[in-house]
Amino acid sequence: MKLFVIILNKVEYLEDLLSALLEIGISGATILDSTGMGRVLTTQIPIFAGLRDAFPNATPVNKTVLVVANEDQIDDVEIVLEEVCGDFEEQGVGIYFCVPLDFVKGLRRGY
Repeated sequence: MKLFVIILNKVEYLEDLLSALLEIGISGATILDSTGMGRVLTTQIPIFAGLRDAFPNATPVNKTVLVVANEDQIDDVEIVLEEVCGDFEEQGVGIYFCVPLDFVKGLRRGY
């Protein structure tokens, strides 16, 4: 199994992304509100406020989506991400990465 971590800057894609994941058999994900370092530095730490221009893509809020996927779903998840959200190489879309899971307990069968 693998864990996809998706940090979505364009939160307007979240609903479509979750729907598309359902269509490929991913029936569970955890969604967290998150804030990037650039946003925190430029809005909450006064000494860095002058650096606002250095972080032009610092969005007010991001969504971090955690998805546990079977090995045979990995390509499908990546295809869905690119189809729904666009090219993650384009600045401001977000980032995603996948890491192996050595141990998972608590998932229901057929996940």
